[in-house]
Amino acid sequence: MKNILLGLLLFSGCAFAQEKTAADSVFVRNTLGEVIITSTPIQDKLQRIPAAVNSITAEDFQRGDQLSIANELNKNPGIQMQQGALNTSRISIRGLGARSQYSTNRVKAYIEGIPLTTGEGETTLEDLDLNLIERMEIIKGPASSSYGAGLGGAINISVIKPKPENSKIRLNGIAGAYGLFKSGITAMFGNRETGGFVSYNHLEKDGFRANSNYNRNTLTAYAKTQLNEVSSLSFFGNYTRLKAFIPSSVNAETLQNSPKDAAFTWGQAQGYESYDEALAGLAYEWNINANNTWQTSVFTNYRDGYEPRPFDILDEDSFAFGIRSSLNSQFSLFHIPAKSSIGVEYFDEHYQAELFENLYEENNGNGSLQGNRFSNQEQDRKYLNLFAQLSLQLTPKFKADLGLNYNHSRYRLDDHLNESNVDNSGVYTYPRIFLPQAGLSYEVAKDKFIYAAVSRGFSLPTVAETLTPEGAINPEIKPETGFNYELGLKAQWLDHRLYTELALYTVQVNDLLVAERVGNDQYVGRNAGATDHNGIEFLINYRENLTTAWSLQPYGSLALNDYSFDAFVDNDKDYSGNELTGVADQVINLGLDVVFQNRFKFNINYRHTGSIPLNDANTLYSDAYNLVNLRADYSFDLFAKVKTRIFAGVNNVFDTDYAAQILPNATGFGGAAPRYYYPGEPVNFYTGLNVKLF
Repeated sequence: MKNILLGLLLFSGCAFAQEKTAADSVFVRNTLGEVIITSTPIQDKLQRIPAAVNSITAEDFQRGDQLSIANELNKNPGIQMQQGALNTSRISIRGLGARSQYSTNRVKAYIEGIPLTTGEGETTLEDLDLNLIERMEIIKGPASSSYGAGLGGAINISVIKPKPENSKIRLNGIAGAYGLFKSGITAMFGNRETGGFVSYNHLEKDGFRANSNYNRNTLTAYAKTQLNEVSSLSFFGNYTRLKAFIPSSVNAETLQNSPKDAAFTWGQAQGYESYDEALAGLAYEWNINANNTWQTSVFTNYRDGYEPRPFDILDEDSFAFGIRSSLNSQFSLFHIPAKSSIGVEYFDEHYQAELFENLYEENNGNGSLQGNRFSNQEQDRKYLNLFAQLSLQLTPKFKADLGLNYNHSRYRLDDHLNESNVDNSGVYTYPRIFLPQAGLSYEVAKDKFIYAAVSRGFSLPTVAETLTPEGAINPEIKPETGFNYELGLKAQWLDHRLYTELALYTVQVNDLLVAERVGNDQYVGRNAGATDHNGIEFLINYRENLTTAWSLQPYGSLALNDYSFDAFVDNDKDYSGNELTGVADQVINLGLDVVFQNRFKFNINYRHTGSIPLNDANTLYSDAYNLVNLRADYSFDLFAKVKTRIFAGVNNVFDTDYAAQILPNATGFGGAAPRYYYPGEPVNFYTGLNVKLF
């Protein structure tokens, strides 16, 4: 810990030691405090928002291999994305969601206003093509009153927007280690009234582990048209077809001696997941007058999935639709400038799942073989969010935000296969929840803001977490709820060349949902206590123009986490006071961008991840590890209207052995050792090409 703090101080000291004049504003990272954040109910400059919000730009996503958002997401303090494979990941924010088994389920996500989160709270971001993302904004903790269930926070994604009268073609391609091949084409169009794009992208990879082949195709479209002077209509749609094999987790011996191996049963079953998924949304914006804007979007999504696993075969499909509408206004309240946002979001999802026997052991080594059906259930999941937010500019330097969200969630279960004479059908309604939020922001000096915030949030249990080991509904399961208390500083220094953020927070969670393993890769949930999430987050970004041609952009972040069970008794074992399972106690990121004439770019990034408790008893920990990644780009004009960029990079430069993702509280069956670990990739290389045709 002392070495980390010393390194950060030295890093900061180097930044303060340079006093040259700031240059042009093309480097977005230097002007972060001036960026308008659009994902909060009331839009404002980043520095003036009394909440912890991080922004990742399209330029940031060009620092890595462009396969996953994990590389950039993990550079933001308090956010940890563990990724065991391209189709296996878990995002936790401030420790919330860290004990989830295989997926992200305490964070809500939207793309162009369309929910990426299912009706039971699971979020998948692995399918997004990074070349199409213009901005990603992450609200950490339950600080926004407009997104309902999402105790960990909310992620809002916007795609690239063509400029008026700017039609062009973009081509991209990447090749690399372990059979990596990625290609794509994007056609962008625009005139005075209408602009948009259509994009096709393909990604395939053999993977460095057995049974890890990955193949994905996506088709994406966006368009926006100005209907008249005061209103516009926009469309976003995305279709994904995926087939990805699953090597699953391994035990400590395999991690150390043969990390390329798949888990034995998953390899024998040749387990995989495949699905066709589509989502689409239509949004209407009406500028009623200079002070009032009404925005409404309707959306739908569909998924047809098939997943052979060693213990069964899951055949599922879902269809969802919804609407989100808000009215944003600005006015004077008792001579105080005020802004408000009121709105509603309704989501309705129909989900059907059938389970079949997997007879892979009888299939002569040919992998999974579907047997008899033993479960057939349908679920209708609905939720309603009503939200309101008020922002008061009490003085030119002092601002107050108040918000309230009302949530009503329920689901209906229809059990069509009752061979056990137990019918689990029924309607299950969660208690109605009110979520207040308040924040204060004060400019103590020019471009230096302190803030204080308090907010309440909740997360719904997944349907799987509500089932008993016998498959019946447990109506006693309750949502997790928590309060977040936070103090922070957002400041610019050195004539806007240096930007820093500091946040101190505590999140108190009640009715903690615990996953209890009842079989090989099978879990049930229950409420089993409370947790304390205390932490310090620090972020620093700096830019120095050495000459008119050369610039340096160092950056860094630090997260110190003290997460523990406040009160937790599991099967008569008292784990109160133990460290929270599944999340590192400290994470540090240091990086440097070097830019020459905006043609040559070089980035190097170092990340330290501390040890992670693997079980609630804290008897086992994963090893801390350090990773170094680098990438170099060179841009040039191939012809008069052909802009080209070539790049190459190396991940895990020093070939570190590490666990890229862990499985909390894994249990061995039949004498087998627990499988806690997803091995991280060894050193690997990639090279790519981007072309813009005007």
